[in-house]
Amino acid sequence: MGPDVAVHRGHGQPVHLSCTAAIFSIAHTVLGYTSFAVALACGLSLHYRRIVKNHIAGYPDEWWPSVSATIGDWFPERNVFQILCAATSGFRFVMIALLGILAYRYGRSLGGFSLAITGVLRTIACGSWIFITSSDHALTHDVGMGAYLALTPLWMALCLTQLRPPSTSPFVPWHARAQWMRCMAAILFYACTPFMLHFYLRHRRDRIPGMYTYYSMLEWSLVLLDVLFDAASAWDLQALSVHVMDVPCPAAPQAPPTPTRTSPAIVWGWVVTQVFLAWTAWSAFFALIPMIFYFSVSNMAAEGLELFVLTPSVCLAIVSFTPLQRCFQSETPASIRHVHPWCAGLLWMASLATVASYVIPSPVARLCVNAASCGILAVLSAVDWSHAWEAAQIHETAAVWLVGLVAALVSRYANHANIPIWAILDASNGGWHIAALVLAMVCLFPLFVPSLCQYPAVHVRRTAALAPSWRHFVLAASALGVWLCEIQTFLSDAGTVISYGWTGYPVQGPMAVLHGVWVIGTMALSTAVTLKAPRLGASYKVMTLHVMGVYLLLRFDNWPSFVGGLLVALTLPMMLTPLLQSALSHHPLRIMSMAWFVLALLAFLGVLTTAYAFLPGAYIMREHTGLLTGVQTILLLFGVASSRSAPEAQRLVPSLGARARAVYSAVYTLLMLLVLLASIVPFVRRLPPAAIQPYHPNDRIVTAGIWTVHFGFDQHMRDSSRRMSRVLKELQLDIIGLLESDLNRPAFGNRDLTQWLAQELQMYADLGPSPKKHTWGATLLSKFPIINSTHHLLPSPHGELAPAIHAVLDMYGVPTHVIVSHNGQEEDPLDRELQTTEIARLLREAYPHPALFLGYVVTKPHAPRPNPYEILFRDGRLHDVDATDMDRWCQYLGFRGLHRLGYARVSRYTVTDTEIQTFKLQMPAEASARDPDHDARPRSLPLGMMPVADWAYPLSLVQPGVRINETHRYAPYVLPLYYDVPEAAAPDPPH
Repeated sequence: MGPDVAVHRGHGQPVHLSCTAAIFSIAHTVLGYTSFAVALACGLSLHYRRIVKNHIAGYPDEWWPSVSATIGDWFPERNVFQILCAATSGFRFVMIALLGILAYRYGRSLGGFSLAITGVLRTIACGSWIFITSSDHALTHDVGMGAYLALTPLWMALCLTQLRPPSTSPFVPWHARAQWMRCMAAILFYACTPFMLHFYLRHRRDRIPGMYTYYSMLEWSLVLLDVLFDAASAWDLQALSVHVMDVPCPAAPQAPPTPTRTSPAIVWGWVVTQVFLAWTAWSAFFALIPMIFYFSVSNMAAEGLELFVLTPSVCLAIVSFTPLQRCFQSETPASIRHVHPWCAGLLWMASLATVASYVIPSPVARLCVNAASCGILAVLSAVDWSHAWEAAQIHETAAVWLVGLVAALVSRYANHANIPIWAILDASNGGWHIAALVLAMVCLFPLFVPSLCQYPAVHVRRTAALAPSWRHFVLAASALGVWLCEIQTFLSDAGTVISYGWTGYPVQGPMAVLHGVWVIGTMALSTAVTLKAPRLGASYKVMTLHVMGVYLLLRFDNWPSFVGGLLVALTLPMMLTPLLQSALSHHPLRIMSMAWFVLALLAFLGVLTTAYAFLPGAYIMREHTGLLTGVQTILLLFGVASSRSAPEAQRLVPSLGARARAVYSAVYTLLMLLVLLASIVPFVRRLPPAAIQPYHPNDRIVTAGIWTVHFGFDQHMRDSSRRMSRVLKELQLDIIGLLESDLNRPAFGNRDLTQWLAQELQMYADLGPSPKKHTWGATLLSKFPIINSTHHLLPSPHGELAPAIHAVLDMYGVPTHVIVSHNGQEEDPLDRELQTTEIARLLREAYPHPALFLGYVVTKPHAPRPNPYEILFRDGRLHDVDATDMDRWCQYLGFRGLHRLGYARVSRYTVTDTEIQTFKLQMPAEASARDPDHDARPRSLPLGMMPVADWAYPLSLVQPGVRINETHRYAPYVLPLYYDVPEAAAPDPPH
């Protein structure tokens, strides 16, 4: 191996220099080793005792310097090292570029691009910790070091996998030598890592003198092995040569060639812009049903706005059965063409009205705008998919839309389960509308520039190609509608399939924030596979895996259920391409109209499985999610199986050529970036247990409350999680029960209130029972550790199912039982009686342990049996928070074994139409003071007598001159109530 440098001089030929590209790798290796060697020599000779000293010990306990101390702290070694590294960087950048070119030459365009990008980023990260030392700016130095170490495994993996020459290449032996050196360097590199970590912990945590020396020696070993790994590239670069020669000036300057329509850069830009537009489309589709159901919940009945769910289907039908079809129909009968790119751009621009509608204050107007946008997007998607079908590129277009779907999941995963461009958001509660609109305008630009527009121009549709069978039409449309429904039901949020198996504490399964990236990664993998193997989604193996996934998801809990969810995430995206290939053999606008109608019907039936009390006759769907999903799965599998035998299936083959390679490269890169972004979210949103502490631990105070939040919508049809967190934080609630809070279903947008509230309020969260249990849900948020929690379905023979959470909290070292429940409505007295009897049994069996009840009971105070009041407090052996408060109907608070200090009710305002009820209690330190049968503080202090203590209710909610619907305030009492022992035996109040 050598540079192979030669000078050629011939008669009549320009003088030139040629050499193998290996010289850049050799120069990089020599300069790299020299820079570290010179710095080490200078440091050892000039500042030995200073560079071996650390914050724990010095010489003679520590006798070998670390890399950072050697190269970053003293003159002249720091300056000499940085000068030599600057000289090394030029050779390194050229070496990285040549390695990327080499991989591209071997037919690995994506691998070459990834190799080059990773190498450049890694070099920049290296420079950020070499040239910015810890003494200059510790955070920047550490971030640069962390980025460098994080990119190192990816760099090594790409070098080991992307530089292999073809088997017929004469450079195979050279590559084998390079691989041997790389493997040895990588193995030794990672073999040193655990020992290095061990000695660092012994130094940092155990503070043992001398341990940092061993750590430093291993650190130097990593430096040597890192440079050695890159030195192996000299063998690979023997396959390239560099020539320097004199070039005569041309007679006349030539204009640079204009990029062609198949230029990789143009294709890349086209794919990125189409993915962004697909993201806006999925966001609009996912928002339509929850915006509709908001009015059903507010009105407690169906009043006609529910018909907006048919907007996509109706718009497609109008276009396909009216003269409007001429705008999209080509000269060939039933062949759908793209409108002029300008018209397409204007339609896409009109569809962005759903993003801009967040500024509209009226909920009805926002719903109308979003429905209209969904109608436009349904037409655009049908035309887009149809045109791709005709050009035999349906798998590419389907992959682009699936990447947009993955992007929708990543955006809401990073935004606490809300897609940031929904019209139910604004700048105050997680909206990114302005930025999204600006980016959307940029993404629309290629539609208005002919040289950038990449709509395929080839049409292969013929009348004879249309499938004549109406049975096939119905089956294909039904299967595609089921696919759209299951995507929205299971895969419109990364946490939905996790919530299906959640059973509470102790945690025995996945968690939404921590493991949501698994769902995103699985969908990304499925998208990548379907692009490369478009027929795989119609295979019997995939269909079998899908059935297994649905069964595990609905039948089991915890990890088995999550495995089922991952199988659904793996198989469902794969099925899109064969389903579209089969369906679009018919009239595309009409079959897509039918598919959207099937989605609307299934979504409506899915709502009725839980909301069967809303409409007459809906009882037939009560708790039949399993049956409905089974029918959907059968229709889906029949449709997929039918696509196998259709003549059009033969056209499902991977594309070839430069344009196809550019599309594949863009899709794969975008998927990798999305998964990488998703993998960062759990670290950013991690909430360490040490950060979860009650507000007043010194006084052993517990502030608890109950609130019915009506599915996270405020009275203006905005997501209410941010507004909820502000008032809950102001009240300093240690425990809060939230009712009507299960949003993991399409009717509520598959959202999750607990993701924002738990992180913002720094609380443990338990949500239950799961969405497959057909309840409106209950949530427990606690600043005390949850020892155990059980989810209950309370007896409900007539009305809707009632949820309850029975948890045991570690409350200042005392196991305390807490029940959060939502009983049935006034229309079902037997249900309420049986449900309250079950709650009383749970509380009675927990006796004499301290207990709290936070629930929705629906009864008048002191109402005799069979009303729930006496059953709850007498049979459950609880004390009412204030038996004299006769102005209650739904929400009640109870306690035993704690000392009652205060009670306050906070008016509803516009966050929801239900007030917050709270009480303050004190957990006695002595067991003898925790008498479960007696209220230790029965005396109500006069209104306005407030303790002078940090734990007292905030005065900011005392607003006598403000009506209860104008802001949050204490109501019906202007001030909170406080309690004390009888005057004859009153001790000092707690401080």
